[in-house]
Amino acid sequence: MAYSDFSLTKLEKKFGITHQSKVLFDILEDKIMPISVHLLEDLDFASKMPAFSEKAKSELLIMPILKEFYKANQDKLTIFSGYSFDVDAKNELNGVCDYLLSAFPHLLEIKSPVFCLVEAKNRGVEEGFGQCAAEMYAASLFNQENQQKISNIYGVVTNGYEWVFMKYAHNNVIIDQKRYFLSDVTSILYILGEIINESYL
Repeated sequence: MAYSDFSLTKLEKKFGITHQSKVLFDILEDKIMPISVHLLEDLDFASKMPAFSEKAKSELLIMPILKEFYKANQDKLTIFSGYSFDVDAKNELNGVCDYLLSAFPHLLEIKSPVFCLVEAKNRGVEEGFGQCAAEMYAASLFNQENQQKISNIYGVVTNGYEWVFMKYAHNNVIIDQKRYFLSDVTSILYILGEIINESYL
């Protein structure tokens, strides 16, 4: 058993974690930054490739966006890819996370995770909500155990083309009512920036 075995219903039954849906972010258009030529080239290349497999989507669509975000915020975070995040195996809070972002730069091991990204495989993004919520809950437990006072943990489920953000706080998961698409990558990068900046307030 692992994070991928969780559904939202199972999380509520096992840990009492509730969930709801509402708009999470206000996009301030005047603060959106244009994307780099490198990202434009990467996405143009991806559009010409058969990005059907999980590996292809990760390499061609997801990682270029995370790389763009990292370049602008490398003094604030570390990105972990394919990280084994075993927080509480007895309660099935274990397994490999697709991506974890920590609010500390230049780390070799995870410290203070603030954001979890789950690939939705080749299914609808909705099928990744349970896994993402479980990883966010595990991240909150990890931070508590390590005396890291971070109120909110964020996450996103994506198939590379469609992105749905989530937030965990006080045993409740909020799923963003608004969905973001690859055609609006500037808004995706803006939200990632808002999330990492919040951890430094």
